[in-house]
Amino acid sequence: MTKKLVTPTSVRIPARFRGFISSKDTNDFREGVVKDIQQLGLGVNALFSSLQVAQTKLTREVDHLRREVDALRNMSLFRERSEGVDGFTSNRFVDLSDTKGVSFPSGSKDIPAAIAAEFGELTLPAKGVENKFYVNSIRSGRVITAPDLAISVSSKFDKGAGDGIVDYEYGGKVDEGIPENAFNGNNTSFWIRRVEFPLSSTVSEVEVEMVVTVPKGSTTEANLIELYPFPNGTVDVTVLATAPAIGGSFTTVPSFSSTNNAVKRRYHMPVTNVEQVKVRLRQRNWVEENGAKVFYYGLQELGLKLVDYDKTNIPGAPFGQNPSLIVRVDAPEGTGFSDIFRIVPSPDFFKEDPGSRHIRMRLSTDSNLSSFLWDSDSSPPPQQSGVSLTPGNAPSLFFAIELRFVETSGGSLSPYTVGTTPYLWGIGLSFNLKEI
Repeated sequence: MTKKLVTPTSVRIPARFRGFISSKDTNDFREGVVKDIQQLGLGVNALFSSLQVAQTKLTREVDHLRREVDALRNMSLFRERSEGVDGFTSNRFVDLSDTKGVSFPSGSKDIPAAIAAEFGELTLPAKGVENKFYVNSIRSGRVITAPDLAISVSSKFDKGAGDGIVDYEYGGKVDEGIPENAFNGNNTSFWIRRVEFPLSSTVSEVEVEMVVTVPKGSTTEANLIELYPFPNGTVDVTVLATAPAIGGSFTTVPSFSSTNNAVKRRYHMPVTNVEQVKVRLRQRNWVEENGAKVFYYGLQELGLKLVDYDKTNIPGAPFGQNPSLIVRVDAPEGTGFSDIFRIVPSPDFFKEDPGSRHIRMRLSTDSNLSSFLWDSDSSPPPQQSGVSLTPGNAPSLFFAIELRFVETSGGSLSPYTVGTTPYLWGIGLSFNLKEI
């Protein structure tokens, strides 16, 4: 996969002892230098031309995708508007990876919650973060990867299904890539593993396992794993586990399950001793490249962190004085929300025991939040009560959300693990509309 543009060579010419300097040797050397410079110039020009072509292609493709997204959004809004005003129930999922309607309380005593758009996730704000695989230089600001970072990558492992150790890349031609690129905090670099087979090969998928050991200079306590698969959305993550000691048994990370076509994701856990992290990737998608069947997979980044979350919790405090955030949801142009039949958060914190929930959600039709139509702490959502909410044809809804550190369990069905932050990915709504 790595091709050399120029291959430097050198020829040793012995110095003459008490003799004349050879003009031929000097001229040959100079001609060689000129030739090398010309070759480099041609190579640079060729690369520049290729980059221009690639940039043009990418620009056109991105423009096309943007037009497609705009068209799909307009189609969705039209269908939502048509169904809503005709008396049919419309459905929408408000994904927090789109921060268009997100705002924060701005009072002097207010504490804004944290939202990471790349993960589409709302959490408690962090008071401090300790990375386990790299550090940031105080002087230069550069990322410094620990020199004793130990990474083991293999396609030969035992799945524990009785087949023993199997090569899950089936003898393909492998370019291992640079695994260290997945542990440097620099998300413009990637670990990309390439496996090539003849086009006639019947291999339909490949798998690889990576085990990384926490450097000795770092403490082993951690409570957050961030996983950036490559390619994002087209590679499977089948195992994500940690071990408290080298050679110890691995335990699956809380809330993780084998995921096809995985995307960037955070995994929260209580503060745990982590000496090793194991990730197993599977690629079921291949491309034809130069007459061969080629599988690409790897990681953009694997982060292991210890995060000190803000644990502020003032019972009965005005909105904003606990970690908070506001999400505005707009009705299609020219309409207002007449009835709300369902409010479904993701993950569903309504599964927590009432009185023990770690997220509070209130609904208002007023941007100043002067009054609330519904409060999750005192009322069940409309799908549970059987009584719809009536926002009075309001053109916008405002969800005021507060988070509380998970000190104690929210019940057996709680989506959150004790000892970490609650999190929210979005809000699902079912509603009717009226023209206004």
